[in-house]
Amino acid sequence: MRKYAVLCLVCFFHAITSAYGETTDVRDNMEGMSILGEGPREAAKETRYVKEDLAVMVRTGPDPKHKIIAMPKSGTPVEVLEVLDDEWVRVRLPNEKEGCMLSRFLVSGPPSKAVIGRLQKENRTLSLQTRSLAEENARLKKERKELGQALSKQTKRADSLGESYEVLKSGSKEYLALKASYEKASQELASKTKQEGELKKEVESLRNGQTLRWFIAGASVILVGFIIGYASRRPKRRSSLL
Repeated sequence: MRKYAVLCLVCFFHAITSAYGETTDVRDNMEGMSILGEGPREAAKETRYVKEDLAVMVRTGPDPKHKIIAMPKSGTPVEVLEVLDDEWVRVRLPNEKEGCMLSRFLVSGPPSKAVIGRLQKENRTLSLQTRSLAEENARLKKERKELGQALSKQTKRADSLGESYEVLKSGSKEYLALKASYEKASQELASKTKQEGELKKEVESLRNGQTLRWFIAGASVILVGFIIGYASRRPKRRSSLL
């Protein structure tokens, strides 16, 4: 960028120098007018510039005796209103003041020094912009690098979470199968427990019935023994025939 600015500066300086060497000022025009015997005439309004390293005096009239009303510096643009003679022209300054000044101190283009100063100022501005853009670029590169690192970490974390999810998914299948088996076993256990309760009731009922039967059988044996004993003790009756 700096090399480009220097190249532009050299080109402008060369062009201005060439134009300055080829430019004919108002004095040449006035010489032609003197030969033809013409007097002062109104010039086509055009903008000209004060020559380099000068502070030209603008007076109220076309003579050094007239009062000085302004002293524009080098590079000041002035509007030529009228060509008075071979040395003087009437001009309008940027502040709208009008007066007379020597035409030999005017050129048709900005002085090379003013152009160089402007280009140098633009070059400094471009250098600052380039530096600012370089800093911004470095900052963006740094942020990009940090974002890339963060993205890489997030990608690894996502991969790890994906693996964990697959493990959990596989484990959840086994868990669901175990849960189904547990529920089935629980139902079977409840059914077996219910059956066991019913069997206990039946066994208890049978046990109670068996006890009753044994009690009846024992009572029957005792009663039969009592009857037999009673019968054996009873005296026999004698026959009436005897």
